[in-house]
Amino acid sequence: MSREHKKGQITLDGANPMAFVEADEVPSASWTPEQEAAADAVSLAIKRYMKTAEDLVAADGKYFHLRDKIPEYMANPGNLLMAICTDGVVVRYEKKTDAKRKWAVTVIPQGIAEATAMFSQNLVHIESVEAPHPLNENFGVEFKLFTHSPSQETSHDILAGRIWFQTKLATPQLPAPVGAKPYCLLSVRNQVDLEVHGELCAEGDVIVPGQRFVARSTIRLMAGWECIEVFPGFNLNVWNVEFAPLWAEHDILGAALITQTKDTQLSALDPRASARRQYAALLADFKALLDSDPEREQLLQTFLQNSPILLCPTHVRMWPKLPLGTTITDFVFRDAAQEYMLVELERSTLQLFRKDGHATADLTHAQGQIVDWKRYLEDNLQTVQRELGLDGITPNPHGLLVIGRSQSLLQRDRRKLQTMTNESPKLRIMTYDDVYENAKAVFENLLGPIWDTGGDTQIYYP
Repeated sequence: MSREHKKGQITLDGANPMAFVEADEVPSASWTPEQEAAADAVSLAIKRYMKTAEDLVAADGKYFHLRDKIPEYMANPGNLLMAICTDGVVVRYEKKTDAKRKWAVTVIPQGIAEATAMFSQNLVHIESVEAPHPLNENFGVEFKLFTHSPSQETSHDILAGRIWFQTKLATPQLPAPVGAKPYCLLSVRNQVDLEVHGELCAEGDVIVPGQRFVARSTIRLMAGWECIEVFPGFNLNVWNVEFAPLWAEHDILGAALITQTKDTQLSALDPRASARRQYAALLADFKALLDSDPEREQLLQTFLQNSPILLCPTHVRMWPKLPLGTTITDFVFRDAAQEYMLVELERSTLQLFRKDGHATADLTHAQGQIVDWKRYLEDNLQTVQRELGLDGITPNPHGLLVIGRSQSLLQRDRRKLQTMTNESPKLRIMTYDDVYENAKAVFENLLGPIWDTGGDTQIYYP
């Protein structure tokens, strides 16, 4: 096979992907026929392996349903560096960062132990009799775990140390079966799973005495690779490109099994964890929509129609845009107790009160809208029950008006809203932030506290 050799330098810097810079000044080194054969066999097999894995989890692939269960570098490959060493092969997989991938194979005069340390950016050590531990005292990355008190603005270190991955050099005792993937001494992903066990404590008026939790998070180390694989030995017969698709299928199923096993073990501690994550994501999306200050009420209407549990967590039936007389309700809800609620939505950007403390025209108009609906019900109750299917609705159902944001309210405005509620007990006026907080409280009462942890941290309550 004819191969184009390029002279240059590969740079591995921090969390950046590898960079290749051509340079004429770099001393050239000719490859022996054996090295050429090894480079051809390895590169063809690995490229076929990665292409097959990518196709198997594509939208029309056999294992698309497992795409989120396998490493991203397999589902969506990025740069790939294959090094033919004096005693084996080292492969560095990277995350895809742009449309143009760099897939390179190189021959180096070092052994796999030295090459692994170099290509992993001093994060993977293959121990030997001469070097049971890394000789470089700066090998690995520094890791600290600390607590932080926002109220007191203080931090306290719990532990500190250095992290790296380590294995012992070994060779297989028996020959590999025909078609098996070459013996892999090490396949390590650039991540550390961290579990923190603790108990919730009081913060302000919120008290959850003795509630134990497990926080699970994934830490990515400061390096540009996603996976390092090491294959000791040089039996070119096992690097058969025809078997590469089989290796890819086996590795996809194995990775998915490991992920599902971990998820199952932690979910067994807290069967409500999956539902809590689902509702936490819903709340986060709702908050993001509100913070975007949508000018069109229809955006909020559509979101809440798709997630009506935010407005009425106890509903068993919901009717959007139901006409009552000459006007149309935003929602009508019926709960398990056969109580009905009429909902009027106004824009989240509207003000509820003027500077002089009086209600704005927008608030007064919206209140009047709900009054008009109730008046129509009084005059046409049987018609509404029969033609609209609102069985059992009364002339005076509950009303909910959602308007504005809480940040626009002064303390006096809050007191005035409470007075309005006292005067009309069946009419509740809420801001969109009130809707958010009310729904969150309901979810937490059923499922446990919901944390905005950020990142991919997951919380379990044993």
